[in-house]
Amino acid sequence: MLKYRLNDDKIEIIVESKADFNHPVVSAASICAKVTRDQVLREWKFPEANKEFDNEYGCGYPSDPKAKAWLRRNLDPVYGFPTLVRYSWKTCTTILEDHKINVDWKDDIPLEEK
Repeated sequence: MLKYRLNDDKIEIIVESKADFNHPVVSAASICAKVTRDQVLREWKFPEANKEFDNEYGCGYPSDPKAKAWLRRNLDPVYGFPTLVRYSWKTCTTILEDHKINVDWKDDIPLEEK
């Protein structure tokens, strides 16, 4: 368990494994967050111009084959994933690594001239 105090020492934040199991208020917050996320995903409008994406996202958990299939289907070889996707998610970084294209950028101006 990790404990953090904010500047005024009146607010304590505790981070612990299985907090949703051990504290009913955390469990309730988790359910609210999931319901909100599901609604946002149902209504999501992709800002990418001239590109269509299906909404068969799956549940979004790393073990969900449907979520991984959606990521693979919608992987752009240049830009990666649509803006909806959180690139820091391990599943995304793994897919990006599996499909990476090595690029060697040549700079026209040597560093000492910049």
